[in-house]
Amino acid sequence: MIRAVLVDDEKLARDVIFNYLRDYCSDVEIVAQASSVRTAHAAILKTSPDLVFLDIEMPDGKGFDLLNMFDRIDFKIIFVTAYSEYAIKAFRFSAVDYLLKPVKIDELVDAVAKVRTTEPNGISTEIVNSLLSNLRSGSSRQSTLIIPNLKGFEVLKVNDIIMCQADGYCTNFNLSGNRKVVSSKNLKHFAGLLEDQNFLRVHHSYLVNLDQVTGYTRQGEILLSEGLKAYLGDSYKSEFVKRFTGK
Repeated sequence: MIRAVLVDDEKLARDVIFNYLRDYCSDVEIVAQASSVRTAHAAILKTSPDLVFLDIEMPDGKGFDLLNMFDRIDFKIIFVTAYSEYAIKAFRFSAVDYLLKPVKIDELVDAVAKVRTTEPNGISTEIVNSLLSNLRSGSSRQSTLIIPNLKGFEVLKVNDIIMCQADGYCTNFNLSGNRKVVSSKNLKHFAGLLEDQNFLRVHHSYLVNLDQVTGYTRQGEILLSEGLKAYLGDSYKSEFVKRFTGK
């Protein structure tokens, strides 16, 4: 049984999630409900839940204010938000689970299913800080990216990423300062996140940061910062040339 606390200042919104959980996620027990940061803090301390459904905006503060009240967050979180498209991108970049209002049954069921299959620990301070940084950007450009790996995760600055290279089901990140990071997610996952951050898929195995491109050779090599190179595939050539020449 997953013991959960439901935090939202709107009673109707709480009722919707409560009813959906009762009907479609019978192993989730709502042990407390709260409508403010203050009452949520008290409820979590009292019940020690496994999971918190957390609204972002509340009358006496934000959901992040609540998280900052804990020295250690040992519960999982599914954020519930009515935020804009830009903010949803921030959630995806920070690798956190969220539900968009009005909550849909299938999305709630999927989010709970993910909670069941992940390790029994909470959300880290690094992830919360990453999410806050990306939300503060106020645009589609994100400042940090959470990179899942076999040991957990790393927080990368998007501007530090020079090139991503496919390695089977994993992705190798080449970063400023000759650093390298390996993610357990495939290149397609990161292409979907980064292609509107001025990154471009230039080959089935390469995704490059266009801000880091320094040149191009007739041999089909893209020259990048710090001496790195990526191959330009024939089917990607026209889009690459268009980005730099407008033709």
